[in-house]
Amino acid sequence: MAQLLTTTQASLVKELTKSFSQDQNMSVLDMFDVYANSLGADENLLGHEGLKKLIFKQLKDYCCLDETVLAMAQNVSDIKQSTEDAITAIDKKDTSSLKNAYSQMKAYQERILELEQSVYTDETTGVKNRKYLVNHELSKGALKYDGVLMHIRVNNFSDINREQGNEAGDTVLKFVSNVLEKHLKSVGVHIIRYIGVEFIAVSKKSVSKKVQKVFDDTLNLILSKKFKTHSGQVINIELECSSAPFEKGEEFQEVYKKL
Repeated sequence: MAQLLTTTQASLVKELTKSFSQDQNMSVLDMFDVYANSLGADENLLGHEGLKKLIFKQLKDYCCLDETVLAMAQNVSDIKQSTEDAITAIDKKDTSSLKNAYSQMKAYQERILELEQSVYTDETTGVKNRKYLVNHELSKGALKYDGVLMHIRVNNFSDINREQGNEAGDTVLKFVSNVLEKHLKSVGVHIIRYIGVEFIAVSKKSVSKKVQKVFDDTLNLILSKKFKTHSGQVINIELECSSAPFEKGEEFQEVYKKL
């Protein structure tokens, strides 16, 4: 294995403190992003996405791929075999075998869609995650079209965690993100958990005014509601919102810095 990438404890702690509270739950992906940001704080010729690819390669060399990725690879392999069976059945004019191969291919494709959904879903909130952003909205770290990037942050998340507990904090994140997803989905946009308490939405320029209005109206709706914990205590949710226009081919990280 090539020499492993390293970062200092001070740099790592700085990135952790900036993005997460002391009691906040963190996923493996969150840790991955924090580590990449920590490395990128020093001189980085690869760029953020290039650095993440290098980190991921070293992780793959160190350990096995996760079960979801392996399952997807197995289903792809099964589809390939079913396709070969279908071609053979066509050549032999075997209608029965052809129907069987088609049935298997359809089942495998449905399974892959289910696996893909799990890969692109944030475990805590159920909305899209950063993998979705990278694979659907970006191309090599750059945005695919002209548009607007919208951003929202739950500012008092640390206070909620400290006063009400981690479960209440996670419930607030789920509540905010799911209400946004429900309304934004109606205009063809998904809410994405970017990191920790931060969420983003990416809109094409052609519909950005409409999306921005839905975004703003939904935030007002969230702030107007009284959020209660399981014990019945009312929690005031504090949100910080911003947006920035971007052009096709612009680096996502550069647009994100404008927020």
